[in-house]
Amino acid sequence: MTARLLLVSLLLTTSLQAQEKTPRWVLGAALGGVSPADNFGVGVDWKSGWSAAANLTYKVTTNLGIRGDATFAQNDLSGGGIPGEGRLNKFAYMGNAVWQAVGMTSERLHPYALAGLGAVRVHAKGSDSSFTRFGGDIGFGFGYRLGRLGLRAEGRDVMYKFDRFGYNKTQNDLVWEGGVTVGL
Repeated sequence: MTARLLLVSLLLTTSLQAQEKTPRWVLGAALGGVSPADNFGVGVDWKSGWSAAANLTYKVTTNLGIRGDATFAQNDLSGGGIPGEGRLNKFAYMGNAVWQAVGMTSERLHPYALAGLGAVRVHAKGSDSSFTRFGGDIGFGFGYRLGRLGLRAEGRDVMYKFDRFGYNKTQNDLVWEGGVTVGL
């Protein structure tokens, strides 16, 4: 009986130490840019813009996590009949599944892939015109752990239907960002 108790205590201690090394909750913040994949037509050109994001990940296992993302992006559409200033603010709210490659590279560098669903809200700056559409994203990135702190770089394709202001097409915004993470 004492041997079993000792074995269970040892396994529990090892499990708790492993959890301390890789936190279950990870908070992230990033800055970067956004570029639409293609233009709406001849003479209607998207301009690259900037983006900022915050996210919170819950690690279900060492390889799989569930991540909530909130991304703000802004870019211009020239020659396009957009009300207001011709500048669009885009808010993307996504729930993502994140698969992280653990044990395939060094202890600190971890490539990952993500995919998810959510909503995208587009607001024409300088006007009261806005709309919200169902959206999705897919992407990949690299994380570099420094204990509880980390660095991250990722690229994502945010997809949604842009069917306002005389346009009707599926929009692909390529978002690239670099940022920091902290294990909670």
